[in-house]
Amino acid sequence: MAIIKCPECGHLVSDQAKTCPGCGIEIEGKVMKCKECGEVVFSNLDVCPNCHAPLHGEAAAATGSGADGGEAVTVVAQYEPEPPAGGGGQQGGGSPRRRTGVVVVVALVVALLAVGAVAWVYNSTQQRNEADAYRNAMASDEPAVLQNFLDIYADAPIEHRDSVSARLAGLKAVDLEWANAVASGSKSAIERYLKMHPRSVHAPEGKIKIDSLDWVAATEENTPEAYQAYIDSHADGLYVDEAHNRFEKLDAQKVTPEEQQAVTSLFSGYFTSLAAADADGLTACVANVMGSFLHKANATKNDVIAHMKRLHAEPDVTLMNFRMNNDWKITKQEAADGGFEYIVAFSVDQKLEFTDPAKNAFNTYKVEGKVSPEMKISELNMKKVVQ
Repeated sequence: MAIIKCPECGHLVSDQAKTCPGCGIEIEGKVMKCKECGEVVFSNLDVCPNCHAPLHGEAAAATGSGADGGEAVTVVAQYEPEPPAGGGGQQGGGSPRRRTGVVVVVALVVALLAVGAVAWVYNSTQQRNEADAYRNAMASDEPAVLQNFLDIYADAPIEHRDSVSARLAGLKAVDLEWANAVASGSKSAIERYLKMHPRSVHAPEGKIKIDSLDWVAATEENTPEAYQAYIDSHADGLYVDEAHNRFEKLDAQKVTPEEQQAVTSLFSGYFTSLAAADADGLTACVANVMGSFLHKANATKNDVIAHMKRLHAEPDVTLMNFRMNNDWKITKQEAADGGFEYIVAFSVDQKLEFTDPAKNAFNTYKVEGKVSPEMKISELNMKKVVQ
C-alpha cells in the first residue's frame, strides 16, 4: 500500500482505496505512475498529462512501462561480489539478508509516516469544520441551527458545547415570550417583544401581525381619520392600497360646510313656507315624488300641500311658527342613481297661537329626512316629542 495524490483533486489517498474521500472518484486499479516523471495518473490515459510521455504500448515499453497499463517493474541484475578467499565475511554493505531488512524497516517507517500524515490531515479538517460550525451556531438566531451543532459535534470542546447550549436555552426562552405575545392577541405585547428582541427570527412576523391588527382597528372605526392613521403608520403595509381607496371614498362622503349650509337652509325654507301657508315656496323645497312623506310612500307635491292646508284649517289660528333647534346630524352617502344624497336628523319647535289664548300650544318634533343630489327634500317624517 502507498499513499498517493488523487489525480483528480490532489487529495492524499491510499492507492488501494476504492474511491477518493475528497472527490469520490475510483482509485483502486484505476491509477498508475508515469515512468518518465513519476506522476500518478489515470491508467486509461494514453499519454502522461504532466510530461506527455506515452503510457502504454511499445513506446511505453521502451521507457519502462508495463504492457498491462500498470506500473512496470524494471529488473536490474544485482552484482554480488564473490566472498574473499579463506571464507572471510562479506565486505562493503553487508549481506543480502541485512540489506533486505533495512529496506523493510524503511518501508514501514514511510508507511507509518504516511498514515500519520493522513490522520493529521483528517483531524485538522475535522477541527476546522467544528470551528466553522461553532461560529455559525453562535451567530445564528435559529434554535434548529444550534441543536444541529450539538447533535453532530458530540466530541466538540466542552466550552463550545456549553456556549451553544446556553445560547440555545436563551433562544428557547425568547420563543416562549413570542408564543405568549401572539396568544395574547395584544398589539402592545407584540410591540414590547419586538422592542426587547429586535433581531429575533420572529421580528418580520411580528411586524406583519401589528400591521393586521392596525388594519382591523381602522376598518372597525371606518372613518377617513382611521384610514389615514393606518397609512401614516404603515406606508408599506399589506393593506395600504385598500386604505387609500377607503379613505378617498369616505373623504368624499364628508359633509362640507357649504353642503351643510345648503341642507339646513333647505329645511328652514320648508318650515318657513309651511308656517306661512306658502304653497309655491313649500313645493319648491320638495322632490316631485318623495320616497316617504309623513310615513306615506311615494308622496307627491299635492300631498305636501294637503298637509299644509290641514295645519291652517282652524280659522282661529293667529300665529304658526317653526324654529330649528340647530341639533343637526347630517351624513352623506352615494345615491343609487349617482351623486350623493344627505341623511338628515334634527328637532324643530312649533308655536301655535289662537284667538282664544287658552288654546295656545307649543310642540317639539323630531324630524328625519333625506335630501336628493338635486338638493330637494326626498323624504320627510316627523314624530311629536311628548313633553
